[in-house]
Amino acid sequence: MLKNSITFLGTGGGRVVVFRQIRHSGGLWLNIEGVNILVDPGPGSLVRIFEHGFDTRDIDMVVVSHRHLDHSSDVNAVVESATESTKKPLDMLVCPEDVVEGEDPILLRYLRAGIKEIKILKEKTDIQYRKITVKGTVPHIHKGAQTYGIEFHTESKKVVYVPCGKFYEGMLEGYTENPDLMIFNTTFPQPAEQYYHLSVPDVEQMIQRYRPKKAVITHFSIPMLKADPEKMAARLSRKTGVPVTAAYDGLRINF
Repeated sequence: MLKNSITFLGTGGGRVVVFRQIRHSGGLWLNIEGVNILVDPGPGSLVRIFEHGFDTRDIDMVVVSHRHLDHSSDVNAVVESATESTKKPLDMLVCPEDVVEGEDPILLRYLRAGIKEIKILKEKTDIQYRKITVKGTVPHIHKGAQTYGIEFHTESKKVVYVPCGKFYEGMLEGYTENPDLMIFNTTFPQPAEQYYHLSVPDVEQMIQRYRPKKAVITHFSIPMLKADPEKMAARLSRKTGVPVTAAYDGLRINF
């Protein structure tokens, strides 16, 4: 059943995995209370959407967590497809300011005519769309890109997305406790100080703090794939008591 589900169009993270397509990088198709939200349309997103039986014309909203290409490179192709070359505008794009403004915006300017509303994601931001509130929460430390935690709330459902960023103590405050689903971009099996990405021990701390009903790890690098994401997920489940799933390309989870 599609309603209140998330489909992982791709689970690759890190330059080698993404740009050699060792795992796909198409982002997330989230359906919450019947609203279709495409999150982080990275390389191949347009292809993966159709490959998994979806149609871009059914997208209600596109959400980009940050401007790095593995999260945003297909946003233009998806908007062009979803809007039939801007003839039938998409309802909403939600993203940090540097995705659409500044000297080097990701979204091509001619495609703005294909989006009814562009909403800027910031810390402590509430964006309303039908019965859904999209929340910008915790600022992330992620080199070269404005990045924030993102939550999707309805009257009965709460989904939390923790995108890329270097772990710091402030990430243990500001997210919603006990959400229905919490998705972590978990790039490394162990902390890698030179990179601005989460590791399994970082995610363990966050799961212990926020106690989601279900958790999913995704966005895997070569070291994470070598460590075996399923083993890492099983370890997190044992240590936290929260069911944790390692995503794979095409995985669909209901919540």
